[in-house]
Amino acid sequence: MKVQEVLENYNSLKASITIVEGEIQELENEVLDAKSANLDGMPKPKGFVGSNIESYIAEKQEKIDKKKRYIERTKTKIKIVEDLVKTLKKYNQDIIEMKYYQMMSIEEIATKKDRMYGSIQKTIDRSIKIMQREYNKNKMS
Repeated sequence: MKVQEVLENYNSLKASITIVEGEIQELENEVLDAKSANLDGMPKPKGFVGSNIESYIAEKQEKIDKKKRYIERTKTKIKIVEDLVKTLKKYNQDIIEMKYYQMMSIEEIATKKDRMYGSIQKTIDRSIKIMQREYNKNKMS
């Protein structure tokens, strides 16, 4: 895993989790609708007879499971990176959080922290290298 990649996509990854959770909810509702269409004794929707309903439900369930696995993998990546950020010195944590979580520009961070642009950029680069090294070290053990 590339720490910088996860940081750069942090907010998109969090948003995608929410979107995929919504997709799962829709699929689960479709499964419930299909199951109730099969069980209520009412005429079945055209094309839905026993085995078709079962394969339809199985297909939807497979999609749900795939989406749940995506969410778990994504949450794990985010958690790892958030934990790595917490290993940094407080100043570096603040810079990384402003840059990637709050999506502030380097200029905004430099102004807020009363530092030079280059100093902030170096802090970000160094912090990412430290976190990547820590991740790689722990991954090996």
